[in-house]
Amino acid sequence: MKVIDLTHPISNQIPVYFPWHPRTVIEQTANYGDHLCLVHRLSIGTHSGTHIDAPSHIFEGMHTIDQYDPELWFTDAQVLDFAPREERKEITSEELRKKPVDRGVGVIIKTGWDRCFGRDDYYRTYPPLSREAAEYLAKRGIPVLASDTPFTLDVHRVLLRRGIPLITNINNTSKLNEGRVKLIAAPLLIKDGDGAPARVLALVS
Repeated sequence: MKVIDLTHPISNQIPVYFPWHPRTVIEQTANYGDHLCLVHRLSIGTHSGTHIDAPSHIFEGMHTIDQYDPELWFTDAQVLDFAPREERKEITSEELRKKPVDRGVGVIIKTGWDRCFGRDDYYRTYPPLSREAAEYLAKRGIPVLASDTPFTLDVHRVLLRRGIPLITNINNTSKLNEGRVKLIAAPLLIKDGDGAPARVLALVS
């Protein structure tokens, strides 16, 4: 099996969508000369970079990230290729119906937009999944949804209401071909977390 890292590196340059979302800060607190070791402090929002949204991100009282069975984070997933995708061109339910979306299998949406991560307009120009497309995926009983883009609030509401976590801003989708992979998406185990940064990997034959 080949392992493909689908994670954007954590750095001070991670873009944020809302001004009230905390920016990522990595700062050195110890050095080899004075402390005989190297240590950094990491300050990061729960929805920064490659991350996973839990239902409690949107819905009060619903599942937090630490309440999921860890088996969910190692699952079969189907890569659906929509790359290259134009700016703001919505992915529709009609397009999804032409793809092999198997019942009970995770879905990875590939648009190629991960190449734009870090640009000032990344959050304004990404090609979104439509609400109807999200409804279609929910009806297929998918356990998780991953994409190399953010998700709209409508998509959050449709899928998180049903307990389906959103794996957001994955990377390196140019290395994925359409078809089945093993998906590993391990969020930080944050108690009562509304989401968490994650290391996301794909295992391909």
